[in-house]
Amino acid sequence: MTQNVHLLNDGASVYVDMSDGMNYAYSTPGSKEMLQAIINKLAANQAIKFYGLADEKITPLDYSHTQLYNYMLNRNSYDKQKAPIEATLQKIISENQPALLMTDFEEYKGQVIEQAAYAKKYFITWLANGNNITFYKWDFVEKGKAKHMFLAVFDDNANRLNSLVTNAVIMTAPNTERYVLGSRNFAYPTSTQYISLKQGGNYHNNDGVDVVTAVMENGGSNDYISYAKPYATENGAPGQFAPLDISLGAYAEYYPLGVNWTDAIANAKRMQEAGIPDDIKYDHLLSDLYIDFGAQNGFNIENVEVRVFDMCETMMTISAKGDSIKIEEIERIDKPEVNMFLTASMHDGKGLPIGWKEITVDFDNLFNGTFIGGINPTNLFRANIVISKATPNIAEVNNFFGWPGNPSLANSIKETLTAGSSNPQGRILYTYYIKTISE
Repeated sequence: MTQNVHLLNDGASVYVDMSDGMNYAYSTPGSKEMLQAIINKLAANQAIKFYGLADEKITPLDYSHTQLYNYMLNRNSYDKQKAPIEATLQKIISENQPALLMTDFEEYKGQVIEQAAYAKKYFITWLANGNNITFYKWDFVEKGKAKHMFLAVFDDNANRLNSLVTNAVIMTAPNTERYVLGSRNFAYPTSTQYISLKQGGNYHNNDGVDVVTAVMENGGSNDYISYAKPYATENGAPGQFAPLDISLGAYAEYYPLGVNWTDAIANAKRMQEAGIPDDIKYDHLLSDLYIDFGAQNGFNIENVEVRVFDMCETMMTISAKGDSIKIEEIERIDKPEVNMFLTASMHDGKGLPIGWKEITVDFDNLFNGTFIGGINPTNLFRANIVISKATPNIAEVNNFFGWPGNPSLANSIKETLTAGSSNPQGRILYTYYIKTISE
């Protein structure tokens, strides 16, 4: 259930604004190199279709790689007007596959440029469906007027198309400005820094021993486990590999504690007493989880919290049903929330790159080892790290998307960020399953 991943349909489309203003957008050597790099990276791929946008029409560009290259690098190809940007956005949404839109986002209504936030409903829908939009931009001047040229990549968290575009951009102009408009379910880069694959983020002393919660760490089937694991194949199949410092799978871990909750609290306090060397003093129940909130630009992630749920009835039902239980049945099982047990915090941390935060989990100050509501302390608990406060970063929108005389794109982004479906508040980032096995 945890690893169900939303993916767009296979294939991809590239929509190229062919209006005469694009001659100004590609007037510099650097912008021409960018266009060349995109064509060379994406052309001659049977899964990727090219389309030209002009005269209020979306026209297939059924050319060979060389023909497409020559056509798009020829100034005379950009001799029309009125690229149908809104119709293209509608097509991108309906086809539900990765797409690249190359344009200045100027949409004509009659003989005038649309000033309203015409793109907002398409952006909102795209994000609400679990997808993201990555914008690359450069500045250009058309007849004395300063404008922006955009490469807008519509993709999901797998980034199949966006990775190709990113590669082309980095090879050509690595300092190109970028803005990532992430959905509620945006895949924030996540990593841990644990001392071994069979040990987690719980306390360890200099000898690697957990003298606070005594988590079982022998690598057996009933011991600690991270469900995100290193990945490779025995035959070295292309694309079936991830370096050892990258784990693939569900962002979830299981911690079986070898002490009861009362003793765990007492042990934690003892390892904080005066005289305990600083390098082995107890700091947190769980730590060394790192998340890059700066990987997207739309929201300032200001706080996280942990929400805990009693999974006892769920596990009993699964056990009774065996292998035949359906996801819908599991979702209907009551999972009462457990309060006054754990708290979570977000820290800058020393040596972390900009945007990265460390997430830590601690006992609630009011928790004494006994659960309110008569909950059995030996039950399995699910502790979700969730975003508790996220605010739209409106200032960055104006800086990146706005230019004098045409606020439509900037306002479309603002409307997207303030839509309720876009806000990541409550989004689960990581899950800890915790159970004491000592009672």
